[in-house]
Amino acid sequence: MNELTVNDFQEYFSQVHGHEAYPWQTRLTQHVLSEGIWPKVIDLPTGTGKTAVLDTALFVLAAQPEISPRRIVFVIDRRIVVDQVFKRAEKIRGAINKANSRVLQELKRQLVSLSEDCEPLGVAALRGGVPMDGAWYRRPDQPWVMVSTVDQFGSRLLFRGYGVGEKTRSIHAGLAGNDCLVILDEVHLSRAFSETLKDISSTDAIPRICAVGDELPRRFQVVEMSATPTDPGAKTFKLTDADKEASTSLKQIAEAPKHAELVELKGNRPDESIPKKVVTLISELQDDEMSVGVVVNRVLTAREVYAALKRKGINSYLVTGRMRPIDRMQLLDDLYKSGCVDPDREGSLAERTVVVATQAIEVGADFSFDALITEAAPIDSLRQRLGRLDRRGTLAAKPGRDPARCWILGVESALNPTKLDPVYGAGIAKTWEAIVQLSGWKDNGLVDVSPNSVIFDELGSDVEARKSEAPLLLPTHIGAWTQTSPKPVADPSIADFLHGKDHQGQPDVSVAWRADRSKQVLEWVPPRPSEYLTVPIWAVKHWLNGSAEAPMGDTISVPPPDDKRRDKAVDRKLTGVVKWSHGKSLIEEVKSANQLQPGDVILVDPLRGGIRDGTWDPSFRPTKQESECESLDMGSSLDVGDQAQAVYGKRKTLRLDPLLLDGFGLPPVPLPKNEQDIETDQTREDIIRTWLCEANQAGAETLPHWFVEVVDAFKSKTPKIEVVKSTGEEQDYYVLLERSVDPTLLDLSDDQPSLTESGTSLKSHLTGVGNRVAQYAQRLGLSEALIEDMRLAGELHDLGKVDESFQAQMHGHDPVSIASAAGPLAKSLRGARPRPKDWPKVRHEFSSVALAQSNTELLDRSHDSDLVLHLIGSHHGYSRPLPKIEDDPEPKQLKVTGKFLDGRFELTELGNDEEQDEANSLLHLSTNTAVADTPLALDMAERFWRLQERYGHHGLAWLEAIFRLADWQQSAEEAR
Repeated sequence: MNELTVNDFQEYFSQVHGHEAYPWQTRLTQHVLSEGIWPKVIDLPTGTGKTAVLDTALFVLAAQPEISPRRIVFVIDRRIVVDQVFKRAEKIRGAINKANSRVLQELKRQLVSLSEDCEPLGVAALRGGVPMDGAWYRRPDQPWVMVSTVDQFGSRLLFRGYGVGEKTRSIHAGLAGNDCLVILDEVHLSRAFSETLKDISSTDAIPRICAVGDELPRRFQVVEMSATPTDPGAKTFKLTDADKEASTSLKQIAEAPKHAELVELKGNRPDESIPKKVVTLISELQDDEMSVGVVVNRVLTAREVYAALKRKGINSYLVTGRMRPIDRMQLLDDLYKSGCVDPDREGSLAERTVVVATQAIEVGADFSFDALITEAAPIDSLRQRLGRLDRRGTLAAKPGRDPARCWILGVESALNPTKLDPVYGAGIAKTWEAIVQLSGWKDNGLVDVSPNSVIFDELGSDVEARKSEAPLLLPTHIGAWTQTSPKPVADPSIADFLHGKDHQGQPDVSVAWRADRSKQVLEWVPPRPSEYLTVPIWAVKHWLNGSAEAPMGDTISVPPPDDKRRDKAVDRKLTGVVKWSHGKSLIEEVKSANQLQPGDVILVDPLRGGIRDGTWDPSFRPTKQESECESLDMGSSLDVGDQAQAVYGKRKTLRLDPLLLDGFGLPPVPLPKNEQDIETDQTREDIIRTWLCEANQAGAETLPHWFVEVVDAFKSKTPKIEVVKSTGEEQDYYVLLERSVDPTLLDLSDDQPSLTESGTSLKSHLTGVGNRVAQYAQRLGLSEALIEDMRLAGELHDLGKVDESFQAQMHGHDPVSIASAAGPLAKSLRGARPRPKDWPKVRHEFSSVALAQSNTELLDRSHDSDLVLHLIGSHHGYSRPLPKIEDDPEPKQLKVTGKFLDGRFELTELGNDEEQDEANSLLHLSTNTAVADTPLALDMAERFWRLQERYGHHGLAWLEAIFRLADWQQSAEEAR
């Protein structure tokens, strides 16, 4: 029996976070539990713990699982904030896993009951290229907390997921558009996407009626967190006077006094004027102003300020949104360990510490500074930056202490109202002028910038950062986007619906640095999202073409520069750059920057540079020696491929490339050019074991922690050893791989899922998928009719694998193995070597559709035969809407015999006509593989459109996702 009530929330909160919840946090939880729905808008001052909405959402899910969404998605258009919220989500997950109190044990029990055989709560961050943890879309029934940028979640919702292969886009869309609580933070940053979310919700609000008269479960809601919601009339949850009176600390935060001084700077280059002034101001700080934040508008300016401080010997950190997650995570850990940004810090720092940042820390990041220096910006941006100044109000609360101080630096060119700033347009000049007029700054030199300042209330929307409205979302847009395979010729861009119809920015591409970009190594050590640096596509093109660096902030609205020189350089021939197709293990040489598309992942030679001090720096191009050792002090190099595998957590790897080992100060592994030259008493295992021991002893204190862990793991359990054969002058080298199955690698290509070497029989696989999808559907609250239809589709989906050409591949074309087989296989035998050119011409799922509809008695068992056939035909991502059916030059007759037993269909292996005649319950299915000239393809396309009308665009995609993920998980279990 579920015993969780709002009275347990305070204990839950204390157990997880080590302190009591604020009154508003408990009040919000009470509201959602009693009303069964969230307020449309949550309006809270900065610093009052807004990210605790995750705690409320998760607690309500455990208390009321039947009506609460499985996935809690926190969307914020700041990459650094994604990491911060992700860290909170991980803390919650850790506490639930330990469950060291009655409330946490009960909460864990409820979450486990939703998905039974997996972790009670998953946590994922989506930003740049592909999700940091691809497991979020592997189980449709598992509770997840996901933190995402607008681009990553929004593109998935609109069936055009950035960095997602065409065949899996409908899965992402189905999960994003159903069973989700979407918390859109700081709506003023994402107004266009907020409008698109409303349009999507309105479209899907039309009851989605199944053929049997049941509605699909409707667990989808959008909550805006903003002081300026898109719908002023929406019901809003706010901080009350009672909340502040009930909590001294909350009142202190909400009323903390802060003063700012406006400082005008001469010049046209912020990256030249601001660093000089920052150094001067820091030298004049008071003794208790030990933690200083410097926030600027452009990445280049941030880098120059950081460099100037380092030259003066001032302890500094550089934080931007243009960092690799693997570097950013390390940096944030270092920042919190140093205490310089801790809002609850007690006592003073040992030395003055400066954090130089871009807009990346404006919102959400729980940083607190004793003093703040900020470049002039629109009022809404300034307000967010000031939220990092004396965040808890503790500094100003000290007896006799003046209010916390801030300096706002206005560069002459940015204050010119006739010249638009590349990042903020006219917003900077208008804000500056308005503050001067309202504050009387010219008279007393100080401006009240406390949370209750009249400035924030009286300045109009014309001084806010520029915003862009989304176009009207029409049915034709959704109809086009749902066509994922193949895409329609007229394919509307989704960028306007994410960032506005007059937005001037461009989507990102992801860059990773790899010394060895050969196909064989990338298959063993695939690129992982934690090593990706996401950068606007125009900036990457500038860099690859050798053009001068253009102004770039951390916001999508930054326009690409109007640089005619770029057009002339666009055809520059490139070397050392390849494009990585995630999910297909394919690489494509990039010969021109024009080949790049939004969402691409490119791998570049470390010698090309592009990253320094952990952040994007297109001006940096190292020498070979610097490339090998770059950032060694941070425990990493430009090539962090093996570290990224360790972070990903699926399979450890170690490339013993001499170039990489030299960067760690380790000796190379002896590998003769011809392995036959190895001494007869030495095996590969002997060589590796000896090297691992020597590496451990030589660098236990100096090597990065992750490297030591991987070495220790391989010492205790012998890894799989592969050899990279060099095609050039470089030395051959070993690659060490953990002997474990990574489920994320099972769906890398169309044929890969069948090549698991598990030898699973077709009968067993069909039954397993049918049972698993029925289990998922039941847990998700689908009707009994839908559950049975999805089970039947699972029991039929791979029937086409009876094709003798397919079976030959499963047996590695071994005639003895084929002749002695007890029945058809769904998965290949161990050691079977397929022949890429010998796969059946007609894909097995299309043959499965033809077989299933060859016997009307079979489909008469279903409630919605259209759905059953569609799930069969689309389970590899094709047929949305038109399947590509090739002509079979050597057509074959496929025959299948099955029967229903206790309402479940299963293959039968009766071997002769007499036995088959006696079994009058048997169903005989047959088809010819020459289906290219039949109506099969058009029937499948028309079926797709009928089902979208019946279940809704995202409803049908959700059913497909549940079905396909059941197939994937069954294959993963069989592989294990």
